Amino acid sequence: MTSFIIEIQLFLMNRCVRRIVFALAGWLFLTTGTLSAQVGFSLPFFNNATPGTIINVPLKVTGFNNIASVQFVLSWDPQTVGFFSVDNFNLPGLDAAEFNSMQALSEGILRFAWVSSNLQIGTTVPNETLIFRLRLQVIGPINAGSAVTITQSPPTSFEVNQINNGVLQSLDMSQVQLTNGFVAVGYTVGTTELSDHSEWPVSIVPNPFSETTQIFFENEEGADIQMFITDVAGQIIVEKNIISPVSSQHGMEIASSQLREKGMYFLILRTDKRSCVRPLFLF
Repeated sequence: MTSFIIEIQLFLMNRCVRRIVFALAGWLFLTTGTLSAQVGFSLPFFNNATPGTIINVPLKVTGFNNIASVQFVLSWDPQTVGFFSVDNFNLPGLDAAEFNSMQALSEGILRFAWVSSNLQIGTTVPNETLIFRLRLQVIGPINAGSAVTITQSPPTSFEVNQINNGVLQSLDMSQVQLTNGFVAVGYTVGTTELSDHSEWPVSIVPNPFSETTQIFFENEEGADIQMFITDVAGQIIVEKNIISPVSSQHGMEIASSQLREKGMYFLILRTDKRSCVRPLFLF
């Protein structure tokens, strides 16, 4: 058993999953893995956020079984929400030392790395356990919005190390279920988690896409529509105003060349009375 623990410690050192990485560095769903109990991390949506208030953003887990270590980055738009604090630690050995907040205020980047205190079997917690809480202050104006994203950014890669039948397995973003959050300032959006989009039916085909995708939706109100596509940090990439004085159906094509790079984006539709957010995936 001693040799197995040493193996894990060396593995983690080689994979840069240690607190020292942070000291030196100063740094609506993704694809599903093949584990029988898939590891997952989720963040909520916040509707009608009020400028000046503090919102509590819980990070919850599922399938968190025999986990030896975790590291990733939380990212948001620092013009819409500002870093306030991180607290409510609910993993063994987890405290403020596992977070690097040097870029949190200026760039909306919070780096996180944690190693289990039990390297024989790892750490297991129940589904929906809140492992920590991010606290953000709403600083953007009404109608601003920001995604709150679980991601990676050099030198911090996304990585989960899990002990399966005595073997240490490394999981990347493609093997873990990630549900990102969103903060809507002064308005309401639908969450990407809902399968029933009856409030404002939107069709995106194909999604994910590599070259082009077709977007179709109805405007039952007979009101002009603002359409935005933003990156995960909330920066607007595509913007279009749709004049629609009567109830009508609309369609448009989005090409990969209109976006910056492969990854996740958000489609936002908004009128005076309602709005919605849908995820776009370019691969």
